[in-house]
Amino acid sequence: MKRLFLTFSARSLPAFILMLGIQTSHAGSAAWKASPASGDWNTPTNWRPQTVPNGPSDIATFAGSDTTSVSFSANTEVNGIAFNPGASAFTITVASTLTLTISGAGIGNNSGLAQNFVTISDIKAGLSFIRFFGNSTAGNGDFYNSGRISFSDASNAANGTFFTNNGTVNCEPCAGSVGFADTSDAGNGTFTTAGADTTDGSPGVAFFIGTSSAGNGTFTCSPGQEGGAGGLVRFAQASSAANATLIANGGSNGDGGGSIQFFDDSSGGQARAKVFGNGFLDIRSHNAPGVSIGSIQGSGLVFLGARNLTVGSNNRSTSFFGLIQDGGQFGAGSLTKLGTGTLVLLNSNAYSGGTTISGGALVVDNESGSGTGSGPVQVNAGRLGGRGIIAGEVTVGDSSGRAAILSPGKSANSRGTLIIESMLAFNSDGTFKFELNSHTRNVDEVIANGVTINNGAQFSFADVGNSMLPHGIVFTPISNTSPTPIAGTFSNLPDGATFSSNGNTYQVSYEGGDGNDLTLTVQ
Repeated sequence: MKRLFLTFSARSLPAFILMLGIQTSHAGSAAWKASPASGDWNTPTNWRPQTVPNGPSDIATFAGSDTTSVSFSANTEVNGIAFNPGASAFTITVASTLTLTISGAGIGNNSGLAQNFVTISDIKAGLSFIRFFGNSTAGNGDFYNSGRISFSDASNAANGTFFTNNGTVNCEPCAGSVGFADTSDAGNGTFTTAGADTTDGSPGVAFFIGTSSAGNGTFTCSPGQEGGAGGLVRFAQASSAANATLIANGGSNGDGGGSIQFFDDSSGGQARAKVFGNGFLDIRSHNAPGVSIGSIQGSGLVFLGARNLTVGSNNRSTSFFGLIQDGGQFGAGSLTKLGTGTLVLLNSNAYSGGTTISGGALVVDNESGSGTGSGPVQVNAGRLGGRGIIAGEVTVGDSSGRAAILSPGKSANSRGTLIIESMLAFNSDGTFKFELNSHTRNVDEVIANGVTINNGAQFSFADVGNSMLPHGIVFTPISNTSPTPIAGTFSNLPDGATFSSNGNTYQVSYEGGDGNDLTLTVQ
């Protein structure tokens, strides 16, 4: 399966286009006639006055017309293209080998109708181009792209809609691309990159280089067909996904899924990454230490390689029921959770570099394997919870004084059993939050293979049921499966002490159960 990777740089992109011999001679601003002789942009008699808009200060204006299919017979540059109120719906097509350059105001559409721009490429004739420079904008145009659409300088995609087509086995270079360089921005644009329709075809591509930004755009990477690769969005150099929504949809029956890829020193910003099926997020080729992104969600794949993926900067709460995996013998990938939102991991994962919680909540809710891979889990701040399984050692608190909490259950106010197959340790700023419902006798429980409680760690108790319990009922907040006794006690919960809540009195034992569990017995 072949994948198309474009590596234009901000410096080489303009140089490449100059080789095409773009016309830049000034002709004059003009309006498209209501009844032109043909649909050729470069015919003077089709304009009023009879001069072709083809210069860096020229504005081409469109209103009502009986000829709405417009094409070029020469390379053309304009300052802007304006569609007046009441204008017809036009389709402006850039044929193979030709370039339309928009270098000033950009596209303005006040017609109330969709205005379409089409690039066409051919294996024999070559590619076609639409280029935005300066502060130009794509407005709210609709772009159907089998060629190359590029944004440079401080240009932006505004509210444009871009459909980037795939290449075929007979014309792999004909796969469309939309690229951003320099400080250009995707604005609020909507982008769809098509998957290849054969195993030897090429997918549509959206790419970012320089310090360009995906802005608030929405990017949907479609799956391939007939075994072809999915469409992709790629961030390289120092570009940023900013506040974009990035969607990689999965294929079926061997078809490739869409992909979201980060390289070099690019940033995920506060973007939302949504991956489904065999659609994937890939940070393996990013520079160390890794990538920070707003959030991840969906049923797809995340490839870490030996890099760290930090999620949560957009403070959203999401669920991920796909697979996070690293480079195995080629490097241990890791996951960091920050922000105020909650990330729920619903499946077993296969990364080995560890998990760090620095804000919000990480809820492990898998039914088999390990929701956090095979590495250790460090809770520096925020909450670790869930009703799933964790294979690695868990440490709650980092002695920095921040609030680090272990609280089983899917939410902070729900009960559940969390299984830790390795050792559990509480540092001085760690808290174990235990809840029971005295009405239903539903309780929290942690099962761990060895427990250490350092001086200063706290125990938080809450009864949400408000019912009287019979004497002798035993609850087990921590079940220690190791033959070694629990080391230490919570500072506010001495061994043998009693405390009362909602009319019930409990006695504490760190030698309960089979002799080494933390138990609370109703008195």
